[in-house]
Amino acid sequence: MYQLISTTAYEPDPHTGPWIEPYRMIGFPDEWREEFLGLYRRRWRRREQPVGLPVRKLNELLRATAPGLIATGRGAGGSAEVPWFYASQDMPAKLVGPLLASWVMTLPPLDDTDAERATDHRAALDRALALIDEHSPQWRHESVDLTAARLTDGGTAQPDRRLYHLLPEQIGARLAARPLRLGGVDLSFRLVTREQGVELVSWPPRQYTRGKRIWHYSALVTVTVQTVPFASRFRVHVDYGIRRWVSGSQVWLPPGRGATVLLDTPLPWPGDHGPRQRLTANKLAFNRRLGMPAWRRHSLVELLPELDVLRAYPKPAELIADPADWLEGRDGVAAGVVHSTAMGKHGIGTGLMPLERSLVDQWVEEGLAPVFRRAAGLERAHRKPAPVLLPSTPAKDAQVRDERAQRRFRARRGAVHSALDGRPLLVDVLWQTEETRDELVAALREWLGLPAGSGPVDDGQEWQVGDLHVVLRARPLGSLGAGLELDDGPGRSRSQVLSAAIRERAARTADFLGSGIDPVGLALVETLGPERFPTSDSDPKSALRHGCAAARRVSQFIVVPEDSEAAVALRARSALADGMRQLGAVVPPDQRLDEELADDLQYLALWQVRRQADGPTRRASRHLVALRIRPRDPVHPVRGWDDTIKAWVPYADFLISLTADSAEVDPARSGRSAPTTDERRDEVERRIRSLLFQVRDRPTLLLANSGNLRETWPGLNNGQLEKDMLAFHGQSPVRVALHGADLRIVLLRDTNNRGETPQWYAPAATEKEPPGFSAGLWAPRDADPDHRVFLSTVGKPPTAGTVRRDLRKLVPDQKWPNGPAATAWNPQALELTVLGCLSPVALAAAERTDTAADRPAVVAAAAHQLRFHDEYHPLARPLPLHLAKLAEEYVLPLAPLPAAERTTEQTPE
Repeated sequence: MYQLISTTAYEPDPHTGPWIEPYRMIGFPDEWREEFLGLYRRRWRRREQPVGLPVRKLNELLRATAPGLIATGRGAGGSAEVPWFYASQDMPAKLVGPLLASWVMTLPPLDDTDAERATDHRAALDRALALIDEHSPQWRHESVDLTAARLTDGGTAQPDRRLYHLLPEQIGARLAARPLRLGGVDLSFRLVTREQGVELVSWPPRQYTRGKRIWHYSALVTVTVQTVPFASRFRVHVDYGIRRWVSGSQVWLPPGRGATVLLDTPLPWPGDHGPRQRLTANKLAFNRRLGMPAWRRHSLVELLPELDVLRAYPKPAELIADPADWLEGRDGVAAGVVHSTAMGKHGIGTGLMPLERSLVDQWVEEGLAPVFRRAAGLERAHRKPAPVLLPSTPAKDAQVRDERAQRRFRARRGAVHSALDGRPLLVDVLWQTEETRDELVAALREWLGLPAGSGPVDDGQEWQVGDLHVVLRARPLGSLGAGLELDDGPGRSRSQVLSAAIRERAARTADFLGSGIDPVGLALVETLGPERFPTSDSDPKSALRHGCAAARRVSQFIVVPEDSEAAVALRARSALADGMRQLGAVVPPDQRLDEELADDLQYLALWQVRRQADGPTRRASRHLVALRIRPRDPVHPVRGWDDTIKAWVPYADFLISLTADSAEVDPARSGRSAPTTDERRDEVERRIRSLLFQVRDRPTLLLANSGNLRETWPGLNNGQLEKDMLAFHGQSPVRVALHGADLRIVLLRDTNNRGETPQWYAPAATEKEPPGFSAGLWAPRDADPDHRVFLSTVGKPPTAGTVRRDLRKLVPDQKWPNGPAATAWNPQALELTVLGCLSPVALAAAERTDTAADRPAVVAAAAHQLRFHDEYHPLARPLPLHLAKLAEEYVLPLAPLPAAERTTEQTPE
């Protein structure tokens, strides 16, 4: 067992001093902004006018073609005071002018058929182009401290705002200036600017040949700037992985989704400007209006041909037809289509194993020295890494195996009995293949230890085992599993068309299942794979879930055997386990916390559901999910807060209510205008305060994901955190104890798409042993007793397979000839911040002497141990948050019914 882990996180080295870099800067002139914005607004006739310029494409163009440019500032299009360019040298106006002109020409309407308006647009465009020469921006010199930060009231280092985009670019350029040497091969890198930080992609791509197929891949290094609660220095997180390129004969674009294309182009200017440094990101998608693939807005590749007429640039149809040809390059221009899992199989596996990750990390550490140093190593913060779990290893003795099986059966039956309050377990199997039907029935019997039934399965079966009564019905799904029929009538939006089809199929499904007055039950539904339907909108799963909910059934789906490579029996067991979870038949196992927390501790989890307009029902929606778990409660230990009836309801009923709310047709509600950001924040914070009041009757551990909630609860931003204090908008922070005398709060962060938590590995104890992974709760060495920030890691799940820790994929050799094909397990660490607990300071402030002070490490250990359960692989987040997040599967908002249809629906026959 490893006793230490290293994170791929770096911080300014206080022994080196500040990192000062001189820059040449210019701003975006006010004269340009007003004229260009007026030109751009001509596109928005009879629509809400834009408030800013689309400078993203311009910035991409500048980064790709302007020599000496290091970074572009954010918000420069809104103020001349904000730096626009950060460059190592002044760029001649004769270079910047054509770049700006190419972008300005994309601002006005391009296809106005009215001759008078077209002439007016052209005159406005001529005025805008003339301004480029009349008001050239002035260069100024400024030195920037790339380690500058201030401490908040809570003691958290907050870097200068511009460092979030400037520092990753500077670090990326520093790292890319020297190759990464692995296995005698030098890998060179190009920079790709992201919304958060920068990527380094090894270029040109490497090749891996297996059989007659050549696969392309690159090393990937991602750099972001982050903060850590209560840490006196900010961090730079560096993540490592593999970028896979589409290498087949043709690109398959998943329905409703696009692809990212990274473009490698020479500078369009004569002269020697040094080696190429960047790849530019472009978006490719199927355009319904054109009936063919097309570049999306902000794609730089649309502008480059105007600047470089001597070279051919990829057209969408060409790139789709032969991606490998463009990956190898044509006349100095190359393009790579980034592979996504939705595109199907790839011959290169994902991820890097610990040894290779550590080797790349050493290269980064050397490149960042001496201005940045590795963050301190972490050691175990709690000696018991997991709760009390049932034995999982196979026993050799038959009697021991049987005893263990009976213990598991009793635990499962007890969980179901508690979740249903003694009512029968109703299970409907809606099947399309007999193979899947039989495996689902076998999974149910295996799960609960039921004897074999008598008679045909489709005739229904019942079991009585102790206090548990199980009723099974199996019926063919039939036409309910067919694709939705979408009636694109005039005057109806896509969401209205889809919602009408969902309502029709849902009503048929509810009629098929029953009256909807039965006790809550489980429906296991076999569906076709998503690729079987012509569009993602015609997939009936959302309609089937609505219909099941109307019949008071939680629902779990499993695809037909021919649409999945995994074994049917394995998938059936997984589907059955997920179905039981939706019934609420899942309770955290007994924790091992040295008896330092109360036995009646309850858990409250908060999760903000965000459905976007491109979601499964083409309808945007937001919903705050609140989940309460009381492990000791004999009935309904898992409950959700129903804000309509203002009560805690059983988890299964809560899920069903979410779907029912999604189908709301009341015109008084559906006709409301969308709330503003401030209104949404105020409503969420009001509900959170109310929920805290609801649970103040007993010791409570509140679990919240900062990245998920801080948009509507800004007080969770790292810069606003203070130990044992809680902040709501417009109010001064107050003591956590004022919201509950025995309230503890743990905030979680995962890596999400912003790299907020670092990657990690366990260094080898000896030279002969490779680095590895280790489960546990970790804190910095020599952390003080009131240290509040911990890292939670879990072990390898069984599904990860067996892959050597010393496997090399980036540069394989004779020892690892097929290393690139292996899928490496990438364990994600969770950051656990104990924001509030019964610390000595908090107890003194509350004048309490009736209880011993908490150790923050024990409170963090309670959250960490909730990632383990007898029925699941180690969870990505603690069980209460896991269940709260999965509730979003039931938030399937539908467009309001048109007035005529609404009247018909509400009028009795």
